[in-house]
Amino acid sequence: DCKCKFWKCAKTGVFFTFLLTKKSKCAILIKKDGRCRMQKLYTAARALYNEAFEGEDPAFVDALFALGFPQHLHVEYEGEALASMLFALPYSIVTASGELQARYLYAVATAKQFRGRGHAKRLLARVAAMGTPVFLRPMSPSLFDFYKGAGFTPFSPHGELCGDAAGEIEGVRHLNEQEYLTARDALIPPPYCRPTPAYLALSFAFGGAVALDKKFAALYERDGETVLFMEWWGDTKYAPRVAKHLGARRFCARYPVRDGAPFGMGIGIPDGCKFLAALD
Repeated sequence: DCKCKFWKCAKTGVFFTFLLTKKSKCAILIKKDGRCRMQKLYTAARALYNEAFEGEDPAFVDALFALGFPQHLHVEYEGEALASMLFALPYSIVTASGELQARYLYAVATAKQFRGRGHAKRLLARVAAMGTPVFLRPMSPSLFDFYKGAGFTPFSPHGELCGDAAGEIEGVRHLNEQEYLTARDALIPPPYCRPTPAYLALSFAFGGAVALDKKFAALYERDGETVLFMEWWGDTKYAPRVAKHLGARRFCARYPVRDGAPFGMGIGIPDGCKFLAALD
């Protein structure tokens, strides 16, 4: 004897679910993003993601939505249609004086029929206004100008090293998510961006992490016969040997370098902050 009604806050875009009973004219607030709305929102967001990022591995998309939906999903509507979306995934920034809560923005997407109307920029501005540092990795060089226009500034210069797997190495440890965070903490001077174990699990589903004493720590994924070191902290001379250790024929490694091209863009990011662990 009840039905759900929905109200969307025009300022925040957050949906609230109300339960209306036949016996009473009172509207009872159940919770934000109630179950009655979730299936429709999930279907629309998944369809928009698939349109914007065609060809993604369904297993990765499943894992992403399991991590970020609905609590970290932000949306912009035009009428009743989902126009734009992004995930603001929990991250932190380690500084010399402590750890700051931050958000890594991923899957910024606008439906084709709504592009050019400012939906993504309004959505980015709304998330940035929440008060925590936000950052992302532009997926193409042209997008640096787009995000600059949205108030983001470039940071985290980096380099890439690619080559053939070769050589032998002993003592390499294969790490779980928390062990990897501990190993990288010992190698990176602050300030730097620090993922959560839940975030790292997205990469671990397609790879893992390795370290050798205090010489290096690296997060990797496999792409056929190539190992992609998504971030490499420490001496890169070990990269060819670790790639062979992992059974690959080739490798590419991202690593921090003083005069490299910026890897990310952000708002509220401390000077000199390092960030490499993006969802490619």
